[in-house]
Amino acid sequence: MKSHFIKSLVSVGALTAVAVLAGCAAITPATPEATVQKRAQERVNLMQAREFTKAYAYLTPSYRALNGADAYSKSFGSGASWVEPKVDQVKCPDSDRCLVSVTVGVQVVAPGFGTKPLPSTMWETWVLEDGQWWFHKYN
Repeated sequence: MKSHFIKSLVSVGALTAVAVLAGCAAITPATPEATVQKRAQERVNLMQAREFTKAYAYLTPSYRALNGADAYSKSFGSGASWVEPKVDQVKCPDSDRCLVSVTVGVQVVAPGFGTKPLPSTMWETWVLEDGQWWFHKYN
């Protein structure tokens, strides 16, 4: 009886190990395009919400070393806001650089612009540094 119980326990353990290993083998690392798509969408969502300090965390370490979060946040005025930003396309021509197309409506808060957001498309550059993808701000 005890021997049968031990054999059953060993069988269950072996089956569990096989299932876990099979599950691990099925997990594939994300492509650079998928990783950048996710991070870029997170960043533009933060920009839309005017969470500039949180969006600052997506900037390259070299930019952050030279520019503080407070100055970055203060560089955005209140004359316009983003409406429904969406990462449309990610192309990675190099192993450490991706180009991202973002469409966004720009709601201008000024006389003569009306209430309808102005459609806009912008291109962003994302770079791979220290194993992480970062938004590269040119200025």
